[in-house]
Amino acid sequence: MITPMIKYSFLIYHKEYLQFLEELQKLGMLHIIQKTKEINEQIKHSLHEISELNKTIKLLEKRNNIENPVDYHVDGFAVLENIKKLTEEISLIDLEQIELKKDIQKATPFGDFSIDTKEKFEKINIQFRFFSCNEKRFKEDWKNNYYLEIISQGRGSIYFVILQQGNEQITIDAEAIKLPDETLSVLENKLQANNKRIEEINKALDEISISYKQVLLQTKQQIQVKTDYNQAINQTEKQAEEKVMLIEGWIPKEKIDELEEFLKNQTVVYVSAKPTGDDKVPILLKNSKFSKLFEPIGKLFALPAYMELDLTAFFAPFFMLFFGLCVGDSGYGLVLLIGTLIYRRKAKPDLKPILTLAAWLGGATVLLGMLTGTFFGLSLGELALFSSYKKYFLQPIVMFYLAIAVGMVQIIFGMGLKAANQIKQRGFKYGLSTIGWILLILTLALFVGGEKAGLNLTGLSIVKIILYVLSFGLIFLFNNPDKNIFANLGLGVYESYNMVTGIFGDMLSYIRLFALGISGSILGLVFNSIAIPFLSIKYFGWIPFLLLLIVGHGLNIFLSCLSGIVHPMRLTFVEFYKNAGFNGGGKEYKPFSK
Repeated sequence: MITPMIKYSFLIYHKEYLQFLEELQKLGMLHIIQKTKEINEQIKHSLHEISELNKTIKLLEKRNNIENPVDYHVDGFAVLENIKKLTEEISLIDLEQIELKKDIQKATPFGDFSIDTKEKFEKINIQFRFFSCNEKRFKEDWKNNYYLEIISQGRGSIYFVILQQGNEQITIDAEAIKLPDETLSVLENKLQANNKRIEEINKALDEISISYKQVLLQTKQQIQVKTDYNQAINQTEKQAEEKVMLIEGWIPKEKIDELEEFLKNQTVVYVSAKPTGDDKVPILLKNSKFSKLFEPIGKLFALPAYMELDLTAFFAPFFMLFFGLCVGDSGYGLVLLIGTLIYRRKAKPDLKPILTLAAWLGGATVLLGMLTGTFFGLSLGELALFSSYKKYFLQPIVMFYLAIAVGMVQIIFGMGLKAANQIKQRGFKYGLSTIGWILLILTLALFVGGEKAGLNLTGLSIVKIILYVLSFGLIFLFNNPDKNIFANLGLGVYESYNMVTGIFGDMLSYIRLFALGISGSILGLVFNSIAIPFLSIKYFGWIPFLLLLIVGHGLNIFLSCLSGIVHPMRLTFVEFYKNAGFNGGGKEYKPFSK
C-alpha cells in the first residue's frame, strides 16, 4: 500500500532559517518539494564529488570484502586522489602494454636483432630490410638476386632480411615489415616491468580497499548531507522582501505527531494540507514482509502514482506461480531453495531480501514441479517407487489448460483492480464499464464453458439473458460518463474491439508459461539420456556421467530461472498492469536527513 502523505508549508524568519534547516535535517522526515530545477555551481561541484566517490567505492568493493579497523581521521579526498592517480597509471600502462605486445609480435620472428649492427651498416650505406611472405610465394631466385637471409619460419610464413645497398630497388612479392626502434629483449623487459608495476598498484589498491573504504563512504555521506542542505536552501522561496523564508514538503501521515512535537520548540509558522489531484506526492510503500520482497521488481517498471493502488501485493502471488510454472522441475526448485537459504546465512544484510525472494520462488517451483512429477528431468510417475502416484501427476495437456486458466484469473483480477482504482480516483460511475466487462467474461465462462463441460444450464436461461443485458448496458452506457449516450455507444464499439483482441493476445502470452516449463523438462530429460549410457563403461563411466549431469542440469537451471524471471516480469508489466489500468510515474519519498 501507499503511505498517506500530508503537505506542510513552513514560514521562518530569515535570521533563524538556517538553524531551523539544520534541526529539520536532523529530524529526517520532510521530503522537500522541488520548485526549481536550476542548481548552483556549489551543488554541481558536490554532485560531481559524490559521483567520483561512488565510482571509486564500487571499484574498491570489487577488490576485497575484508576490512581493517578504520581511522576516520584520514582525509577522504586524499585517499580518493591517491586512488585516481593509481587507476590512471594503470590505464596508461595498459595502453603501453598493448603497443609493446604489438611490437614484440613484430620483432619475435626476427629475434633479438642488434640495433648497433644496423647503425654500423647504415654508415656504409647498407640498409636492413625485413620481410615476410607465405611459404608458397617464396622464390629461391630471390637469394640469387639479393643479399637475403632467412631468419625464421613458422605458421606457414617465412621471415627474412635483405641487405639493401644504396638505392637498390627490391621488387619481390612479400610484405615489408618495419621493426620497432628497440630490440626484442628491451621490449620484453619493459613488458615484464609494466606487469610488475601493475601488480604493485593492484596490491596498493587492495590495501586501500581493506583500510580506507569506510573512510570514503563516510566522506560521501558527509558531502551528501551538505549537498542536501544546499539543495534545501535552493528550493526555498523568499517572501516579504526576503525577510521570511518559505519551504514546503511532504510528511508521512503516521509521523505527524512526532513532527508536531518538534515544531512546538521552533519559532515557525506552518500550515498542513491533504494532497490534491494536482500535487506530485512522493511515494513511500508500506507492505507486509512477504509483499515487500517483491517491491524491487515493481520498481524496475515504475512506482505507482499517489492516487493509484500499489499493485505489489497483488502481483506477488502470481509472480511466484508463474516462476514455478516456467521452471517446472521440483529438483531445480529444491536446489534454488536450499542454495539460497544456505547462502543467506552469510550474505550481507542488503542482499538477504533478494535471497529470501529467491527461496520463496524455489519453494513455489518445488510445489509446481510436484504437480507434474518432474524431478531433475525424470518423470517420477514412470519410476516403480512412485508408480502408484502416477494418476495424481498432471499431464502436459492439463498444464496447458492450467496456464490459460491462471492467465484468465489474473486478467479478471487485474480488471477488478482497475475498477477499484477508477472508483477510488474519480467516483463509482467511472468504474461501471470495467465492471461490465468483468461480468461479461464471467458470464461467458459460466454458460459457454459450462456447456462445453457438459453442465445442464437450461434452467438459467433467464439469468443468462439478464447478465448479458446488464453487462452490455454497463459497457456501452458508462464507457465514459462525461459524454452523452451516443458518444458512449461509439466509444463502446471501439473499446470492445480493443478489449477482445487484447484479451486473446494476452492469453497467448500466458500459454508461454506452459511452453517454457515443458521445454525445460524436455531439456533435462535429454541431458539424462546423454549421461546414462556412460554408466555402462566399467570403473570410470561414473566420471563423465556426473560431469554431464552437473554441467547439463546446471545450464538448464540457469536458463529455466532466467526465463522464470523474464517472462513473469513481462506478464506483470505488460498484461497485468495494462488490465489493471496502471499508469505509474510516482517519485520515491526521500526525506531531508543526515
